[in-house]
Amino acid sequence: MDYENIIDIFRRIGDIVAIPFFGLLVLYFYKKQNKTFIEKLLFLFAIFGLLFDIIFSISAAQSYFK
Repeated sequence: MDYENIIDIFRRIGDIVAIPFFGLLVLYFYKKQNKTFIEKLLFLFAIFGLLFDIIFSISAAQSYFK
């Protein structure tokens, strides 16, 4: 295996591992009462991070299995 393949494998693993943590972050901010402006902003970023990570992971998996 060359260096670029190893980096690619770690990147894919990192993308897949990030999905549950984005989900936990979204759940945390969803259940938190009396959110400040910064917490609302972080909640929004966590939602987008979760959605984009799922979309990019699906597209990467589709390109991997072609």
